[in-house]
Amino acid sequence: MNSDLYFIGIDGGGTKCRVILQDKNGTHLGEGISGPANIMRDAELAKTSILDGVDKAIESANILLASQNSEIPVTPITLSQCVVAAGLAGANISTAKAHFENWQHPFHSLHILSDLHAACVGAHNGKPGAVIIVGTGSAGTVFNEGKFTDLGGHGFPIGDFASGAWLGLKAIQHTLLCLDNIRSPDDLAKKVCAELGTSNADEMVAKCAGFSTYHYANLVPCMLPLLSEGEPQVVRIFNEGGEYLESMAQRLLGDNTYNLALIGGLSNVYVPYFSKKIRTRLQACELSPEQGAIKYAKAIHDDQ
Repeated sequence: MNSDLYFIGIDGGGTKCRVILQDKNGTHLGEGISGPANIMRDAELAKTSILDGVDKAIESANILLASQNSEIPVTPITLSQCVVAAGLAGANISTAKAHFENWQHPFHSLHILSDLHAACVGAHNGKPGAVIIVGTGSAGTVFNEGKFTDLGGHGFPIGDFASGAWLGLKAIQHTLLCLDNIRSPDDLAKKVCAELGTSNADEMVAKCAGFSTYHYANLVPCMLPLLSEGEPQVVRIFNEGGEYLESMAQRLLGDNTYNLALIGGLSNVYVPYFSKKIRTRLQACELSPEQGAIKYAKAIHDDQ
């Protein structure tokens, strides 16, 4: 039996899990994508998503190894050989993380950190630096002197300002005001009604009762063309989100000299909203969040 350890890095957010598998030398062997992995919202679903993503990554790695060694039988990689480092949404909440760490998992070992911390380690390749994630959710952190300092990330709907879920919620709130004739109907309200298949306030409220962050964030694609056209309400909403992210960036960077990386599906959309001072500090990510999670786990193993 192959006794070598393999390292699996996971970037688990509110919408999906991205999983990569590497050997101990850092060679990329496999990958997988699965469902949501927010451990504060649904820990059991997160476990299912992690196992599904890991299984897919192992399967793709085994296929690759078999093709590279077609003349010699290769012992398949198993779960018990895998050191799993999972950067997960919700792991910034200490009670959620502590509960999840009691999982009787099938891996060689499991290291849990927040998706934000994994992203920060990856973005700056373990060096000091700051990160803002703005996708379905939003949060910021800075890594300096071996410690993380977080901002935001308090969860939707009470937090995650400027995020896709927040934008969608703002759009629905505006639409309901239009349907109640408190605001004048506009193109944003028409788009939201079309996307949700109703122009009735009661029906809209009923539909939204079962919405997750994913459903709210799904409205963003219909908002972006209106933003480009300068639709006033959409511009107002994005301006509010941009002001929040600018304030967060200023707080994260302070008087230090390190840089800021932006991550997430909305990161490029918000770049123009940052001040020139902040934009000069923006840098591309050196590694992915999945690679950052593996780097974190390897540092722990090196210390042991």
